[in-house]
Amino acid sequence: MAKKVVLIVLGVLLLVIGALAAIGGGALMALFGSNDTLSSGVQQVSTPTRALVSPAGLIQGASGAQTAIGSVRLRITATPTGAGQTLFVGIGPASAVDSYLSGVSYDVATDVSVNPFHLTLARHGGTATPPPPGSQSFWVAQASGNHPTLTWTVTSGSYRVVVMNADAAAPVAFAGGLDLTIPHSFAIGIGLLIGGIVLILIAIALIVLGVRTKARPQSRPVPDPPAGALARPGRTGRPGRTRALGPEPRWPLRPEAKLWCGLPGQRHT
Repeated sequence: MAKKVVLIVLGVLLLVIGALAAIGGGALMALFGSNDTLSSGVQQVSTPTRALVSPAGLIQGASGAQTAIGSVRLRITATPTGAGQTLFVGIGPASAVDSYLSGVSYDVATDVSVNPFHLTLARHGGTATPPPPGSQSFWVAQASGNHPTLTWTVTSGSYRVVVMNADAAAPVAFAGGLDLTIPHSFAIGIGLLIGGIVLILIAIALIVLGVRTKARPQSRPVPDPPAGALARPGRTGRPGRTRALGPEPRWPLRPEAKLWCGLPGQRHT
């Protein structure tokens, strides 16, 4: 009975783990695809302030991933909504960006999700006019123009992503896209999917084996006969041996005892 319970419990546990692994692997493959890239698609973003700021580590999947599975690349594209406008996209150290935007009105992202795209903004008020962002030297990566595209390898540290008009004017409105490339994500998804399927098959085999396992019947102890009980007549103390009734013949026979076989009418001398 204990063996049956252990097999069924172990099978159910492996079934749950395998199902979760298979679902996670399939979702990872669907999100990142064979090019290992999570894409937000083109999204309309705007702010009535002079800048849109987001902590780089706040972007879904970017925080800590570079130390776990390799170099994570962040790609940002932006196209101004108004004709004749020029955009600036830059990434800089958090302290330098905060100093540059001190006293300036801007929106800062408190939550950024790539797929599905979601952006939560918080307003920082101010009346100062900053110098054009392109004139600053603290940017670790930057791009500007009518369709700027910025690619940055995510590194450890505190950084800010900033999108502004090239002349630092307000408002800022653009159609932007965010791509996050995480190496080996598709291969990891395949591994999780295959591993999950294998665990599910093992779990099914264990559950079937446990269900088909029959419990061994428990043997009942034979009670000892009560003291003083009479033995059955005609039987000795050893089971399976029968003792003949009546007097036993005495052996050997007497020498004078002879057997006679003859024809009828003949006398035995």
